[in-house]
Amino acid sequence: MTDKRLIRAVEIMPFTKIIRYEDMDIGTYLIGLNLRLEDGRVFTLVNIPYEVAEAIKLYNHGEPPPRRQSLFSLLMNHEEFIDAVARTLKRVVVDELDRETNLYTATVEFSEDGLSLNVKMIPSHAIYLALITGKPVYVAEDLVEQFSGEEEEYEIDDEEEEY
Repeated sequence: MTDKRLIRAVEIMPFTKIIRYEDMDIGTYLIGLNLRLEDGRVFTLVNIPYEVAEAIKLYNHGEPPPRRQSLFSLLMNHEEFIDAVARTLKRVVVDELDRETNLYTATVEFSEDGLSLNVKMIPSHAIYLALITGKPVYVAEDLVEQFSGEEEEYEIDDEEEEY
C-alpha cells in the first residue's frame, strides 16, 4: 500500500458544530469526525455527510436505528453485509490530501486468497466500513503533522450536539 508511517485511530467520534454568522441570528452546521489517535493526538475530518455521522453515532452508542433509516444505518444492522465485507477488508488508511480541493482520500485494503485490492474512497465512508466490521483505521503521519500545524480539534460546547 504505502511506505508512509501510519498512526492508528483508537476512537472515532462524530460531532456537529454550529458556526454562527457575526451580527446575525443564523448559522450553519459543520459535521465531522474526530479521530483520537494512539499517540494522543486528534485528527479531524470535516464536512462529512450527515447520514454517516448519524450512523456512527448510533453504532457508538448502541442505539437502535431510526424509523426512517439511511443506507448507512440499514447496513449497520445487516449481518450478512457486515460478514461479507469483514471477510476481505483488512484496514483503512486516510493517506492523501488534495491541496487544490482540500479533500482527503482513504485507501481501503481488501485481501482474499492471495489477491489484494486497494480502493480509494471518501474517508468517512471508509471509516464507517472499518468501524462496523471491527477493522483498524490509520492516518498517515504526514497528514497528522500537516493538520496539527493548521487547525485545532473541534470541541463541543453547550450549543452544539455531540453525536
